[in-house]
Amino acid sequence: MSKRFRFLCPQCGAYQEVKGNGPCWKCHVEVALPTDGLILIYRKSSVPAMMEILLNGYDLGCLWIKECVQIPVQYGHYNVVVKYLDKVMTKYKGIGMEFDITPDNRIMYLKVERVIPGYTATVVVEQATPEEMPPLQ
Repeated sequence: MSKRFRFLCPQCGAYQEVKGNGPCWKCHVEVALPTDGLILIYRKSSVPAMMEILLNGYDLGCLWIKECVQIPVQYGHYNVVVKYLDKVMTKYKGIGMEFDITPDNRIMYLKVERVIPGYTATVVVEQATPEEMPPLQ
């Protein structure tokens, strides 16, 4: 699991991957990471195609083979969808997962796997346990 965090700059909406608080690479506004909760996503699949992470419809970059990302978030309702990277994103499906980050449920562990129902490649996001997540690197 990476020690870096992914999030969107609240000022300009640029995707960031950082080790902690600091300036946005695009607009240079000082940004503080949310501390309410954390979403951890682990890609188990070994299919050599890049996958795109969408959090509430916003693009949070690619998810590589056996990669785990940490997304700091505020309390609220979230929808995570992961799809194969495609220019038009019409061929591939992502079956997402909806959940709430609350004071009682601060960390959400998710695993991403590929399934093939029929002939269409579909990516499924499922809840995982802390034991299923890789160690921090």
